[in-house]
Amino acid sequence: MDRREAIKRTSLLLGGALSASAITGIMQGCQPTGALDWEPVFLSSEEASLVASIADCILPATDTPSATDVFVPEFIDLMLQEVYSSAEQNHFTTGLKALEKKSQEQNQKPFGKSSITEQTAVLTDLETAAASQTGSGKPFIHMIKELTLLGYFTSDKIMQEVLSYNPVPGQYEGCVDMEPDAVVSVDNNVF
Repeated sequence: MDRREAIKRTSLLLGGALSASAITGIMQGCQPTGALDWEPVFLSSEEASLVASIADCILPATDTPSATDVFVPEFIDLMLQEVYSSAEQNHFTTGLKALEKKSQEQNQKPFGKSSITEQTAVLTDLETAAASQTGSGKPFIHMIKELTLLGYFTSDKIMQEVLSYNPVPGQYEGCVDMEPDAVVSVDNNVF
């Protein structure tokens, strides 16, 4: 599977709606380094930790790796820094603050310290609110889900180990004998 196929599949998971910024980032090859000593370039350390908690709530570890196992928070940070406009960046960081505030109100603790059930409830509430939202901007919850899924399904580990990535589809057969009188017919046209 190549990047284009991964984008198509991710787009289907998101209901066919990928932002132009997300597609641009993938086509430019925005990939995290996967370093253990990763330092965020756009987000603050606290924001990066919150993004990691959200990403792992969206895609927890099962028989496949979690979002943080394939460095999705680093991917999101790079996308925000290198691809997203300043308006989109501000919208994202404002959304992080609103999510943290909602978690404090609902659970009396930060999102990262909440149980998975409490985290899921906060994200579900944001999703429900986004469904009734009108306006021109993409809701924060859709931004974070899009980036999380995009980073996950375009990561090398997921593409190679989970999605059966095949960089060269099919088998190459360089010299194939052709029958001399073979006729190819396409829609009743003979060639």
